[in-house]
Amino acid sequence: MSEEKNALRQKLSTRWQYLWPQDLHPGRVPFFEGAGQAAERLRRLKEYHLTRVLAVTPEPSLLQVRINALNDNKSLLAATPGMKQGLIRIAPQDVPLPLRSRSLRGWSLAESGHPVRLPASRPGKAELVVGTALAVDRRGRILGDGRGLWDFTWALLKHLGVITDATPVAVLVHDEQIVEELPQDPWDLMADLVVTPQRVLRIPAVRRPKGSLRDLPEPLASLPVTQAALGS
Repeated sequence: MSEEKNALRQKLSTRWQYLWPQDLHPGRVPFFEGAGQAAERLRRLKEYHLTRVLAVTPEPSLLQVRINALNDNKSLLAATPGMKQGLIRIAPQDVPLPLRSRSLRGWSLAESGHPVRLPASRPGKAELVVGTALAVDRRGRILGDGRGLWDFTWALLKHLGVITDATPVAVLVHDEQIVEELPQDPWDLMADLVVTPQRVLRIPAVRRPKGSLRDLPEPLASLPVTQAALGS
C-alpha cells in the first residue's frame, strides 16, 4: 500500500507543481489557488459557527482559516510544523489584528501563543479539526505527504481528550485535488467535510482510524510531544 501511495504522491505532486508552481519538497502539500476563498466557504458552515476552538494544522494554505478564527473570536489549538514544537494555544487577545497575517504562519505559531506543556498543561477541547491534503477522494479518504502527520495529530488530540470520534474533520483543497478514489490503510484519517473554493462535499458516516498514540512508527514515536503525552 505504501508503494502505491508514494507513486500516487509523485504523480500528483508533478501535476500540482504544474498548476501552482512553488518551491516545495517533492510530495509536500501545495499552497493551492483560491485557498482564501475555501477559508471563507468554511466560515459559512454550521460546524464552524458552532466551534469555539479549532484544532488546525500549520500549512500555508490554512493561513486564512487561522486568521478568520481569531477575527471571529474563536481560539486555535495549532499544530506546529512537523509537530516539532508540539501544540500551541492561541486566543484572539494573543495576536493583535495588524500582526495576524504574519504571526499565524507556520514558522511563527510557536511564538504567537501558549505552548501546551505536557503532561502538566491540558489543551482543553476542540469542536472542529481543520487541515489540508495532497489529495482527497469523494468518500473522504485523505492522501497526505507521507510523513503521517495528519494521522498523528488526530491520534494525539484524541489521546489528550481534545476530540472524540464524533468531532468533524474539515479538509480544504482545490477542486483539482479531489480524485475519484484513493488507497486507504486502517490508520488513515477521513474527512467529514471537503471544502474547496467552489463547493462543500459532505461525507456521510466516515470511518475513524484504528490504532492509538502507542502504535506510532518512528520518527513520530520519538517526538518530544509524543513522549510527553504518553507520560501524562
